[in-house]
Amino acid sequence: MDLIAKIAAAFAHRQIPSEVVEMEGRFQIDSDVDEALWFQGRDWREISRDDWQRHSAAVFFFSPEAFAYYLPSLLMITVQNPKGYPDLAVAKLIHLLDHTPAPEFLDAHLVDWFSGLSDAEFEVVKEWLLFACENLPGGWGISASGPGEVFGRAFDTVTLLQEEAQRRRALG
Repeated sequence: MDLIAKIAAAFAHRQIPSEVVEMEGRFQIDSDVDEALWFQGRDWREISRDDWQRHSAAVFFFSPEAFAYYLPSLLMITVQNPKGYPDLAVAKLIHLLDHTPAPEFLDAHLVDWFSGLSDAEFEVVKEWLLFACENLPGGWGISASGPGEVFGRAFDTVTLLQEEAQRRRALG
């Protein structure tokens, strides 16, 4: 099965979230939150590269359910066209994951965004990171920063997030 089919299969059970941004505790809506709200009611399969380019900050403001729902769109678009991928949104996703891969340094929001992913979804994200490291232009890859440092840290962070999600599921 190719990566596009794996992404589609892993995320097939996801339903459009009723809320794309957690509004509780927000006193105002700024332009970045508006970027996330643009996704409200949209099917992830209908989101385009240009949509992601125009609303690239959305990834920082999604609710956990919206993050899990719209993530496959970003992954799939990147695989379909690695030379014309939504670089702004992908850079923001990689930025979220580029941490020192140690449990004590995991950001609480990052854990919340990823804790609802299934093991199959985590495995697809890790496979996508490997694909991205090898195929995306612009200095991301092995020759740019040693042995794929940015993607290596991102991969390790996803592995830690997967372990945390498994731990949370086990606790009930």
